[in-house]
Amino acid sequence: MALEIIAPLIMGVIAGIIDIGFMIKDLSGDAKSTIGHGVGAMTYLIAFSFIAFNIELATNSGYLPKFFQNQIAVLIILALITAAVVHAKSAVFAKSRGPGTHETWLHSIILGVLVAASPFIWPLIEGYLPF
Repeated sequence: MALEIIAPLIMGVIAGIIDIGFMIKDLSGDAKSTIGHGVGAMTYLIAFSFIAFNIELATNSGYLPKFFQNQIAVLIILALITAAVVHAKSAVFAKSRGPGTHETWLHSIILGVLVAASPFIWPLIEGYLPF
């Protein structure tokens, strides 16, 4: 299995755009700082997408414990970690209008599932891209 680079970038950007949409709805801050915060959030969504696409390289290495050689279990853990990071990053958003205006857990979990499921979603959208 080759190292995937382009697909995680595209899926990470798609997840980042969805995250910006969720932040605009949930955070209720001014548009400039919310979009700036969303673009910053896109970096770790791309990184987690990179991990999700290349999870087979780590799980098939033989160096991990038996539980971590199950790709689905590792993707579920990755989804939970991504949801926690998304929620924590939105909770420390400094330019929102008050406490409690961060992303909801539902939106954080949706983004986590999207990032973890991106290797399975990619074949569905790959044919519509011009390259």
